[in-house]
Amino acid sequence: MLVCFGFSGVYIVYALNAAEAGGHPFGHWLGIIGTLFMLSTEIFYSLRKRVRWLRWAGPMRLWLSLHIFTGIVGPFMVLMHSAFQFRGLAGLSMGLAVLVVASGFLGRYFYTAIPHSLAGAEATADDLDAEAKRTQQHIAQLATQRSAAVRALIEADAERQRKKRGDLSLVLLRSWDEWQYRQRLHAQVRQLEKSEKQKLSEVERMLTRRRNLERQVRALEAARRLLSLWHVAHVPMGLALFGSAFIHVGATLYYGAGLWPFTR
Repeated sequence: MLVCFGFSGVYIVYALNAAEAGGHPFGHWLGIIGTLFMLSTEIFYSLRKRVRWLRWAGPMRLWLSLHIFTGIVGPFMVLMHSAFQFRGLAGLSMGLAVLVVASGFLGRYFYTAIPHSLAGAEATADDLDAEAKRTQQHIAQLATQRSAAVRALIEADAERQRKKRGDLSLVLLRSWDEWQYRQRLHAQVRQLEKSEKQKLSEVERMLTRRRNLERQVRALEAARRLLSLWHVAHVPMGLALFGSAFIHVGATLYYGAGLWPFTR
């Protein structure tokens, strides 16, 4: 966002001082650099994800962050290059870029529903089950050291009713469900702390951890299915975007952008 705001300031100064007719090198270079950013968005992250010998290049989380950065800043630069107009082939390319970026935000949300290790590898159901068992053991140890009221809270939390949701709502509404759970649990813990006169932050943290693991187990396969469906739409849109962009660039150079030695 900071980079986009910075470019916006530069663009405003340029727009106030440049002639109304297009063709200024500054506008062309905005499009060129933005297109290179968009190409890097598609190429480098995919290579890092699929080529094993590139593991030395850093964790997947870092490359995903770079993928998102260039996938936002690049189209924004191309949007400035088009003077925020959607006409002709350039307008089609820009419209596709907007759709691809919007799709990318959705895909990112699906991706974050799949738990990952610190190295960026996807966690398996067995990994989550093992972590859930460790968390449950920790909670059981905590319960033995607490009062009957605290144990009742822990047991009630374990027996709470789980909402039945489909794949889409299970993944898309997870932040809302998590917020509701944390608010309700926090209120219960604060009320207990007043009567028990003891801090229960560790109990609250472990119950939240148990609930998050339960949600991850339930949402794991749903998120993977949604991510697979998302790829079916996102990848073809990206190919269409770059196909139209290459035609636009080739036609611009051929018909006299001032950046090609043999323009007419």
